[in-house]
Amino acid sequence: MTEPCPSCGLLDRVQHVPAAYHGGHSFYRGQGPAVAIPAGDSVVYTNSQVSGVSVTAVARALDPFPPPRRGGGLLAAAIVLALAGSCFLLLPFSAFDDPPPGGAATKVLGAAVISLPSVCVYGAAGVLVWLYVRRLREHRRQRRGVPAAQQVWEQGWFCHRCGGVYFADTGRLLTPAHFRQLVARAGGYDR
Repeated sequence: MTEPCPSCGLLDRVQHVPAAYHGGHSFYRGQGPAVAIPAGDSVVYTNSQVSGVSVTAVARALDPFPPPRRGGGLLAAAIVLALAGSCFLLLPFSAFDDPPPGGAATKVLGAAVISLPSVCVYGAAGVLVWLYVRRLREHRRQRRGVPAAQQVWEQGWFCHRCGGVYFADTGRLLTPAHFRQLVARAGGYDR
């Protein structure tokens, strides 16, 4: 059993943090409003399916894990930039057919100037790939810290009356934000 809340001294509205977190998630599913769809000379009425998750403010405040970040956009942008860079790279090769006036030095300088957009686009694609790899490493580091963070998170108690979190062995009430900060620090993803 746990100690009573250090702020109000009562135990009746105290709940284990994982129970308060999971109890704050409600899954719903049902039928949406009827929608009329034209089908030739007639109209067909259909109902849409609605489903989702409702999360309370308490559950959101006690969420122990960092929000997931997506990296697919970075990879897609790098691929698009690499394709665009390839198109720019075709420009110098099409310019080599006609010899420029001024000799070989002018030809090399012209190829370098025409290749400059391609080099810039490839550089931007390289930066995006670097950011994508960095995001993957950060995600892996966060996943490694989840067990340690979850161990600290599971030791917390939430007082619904006071709106704070405390540990049974300490006599101090923490705000949910401070509690999440302690959990993140334990997991190593507080940066």
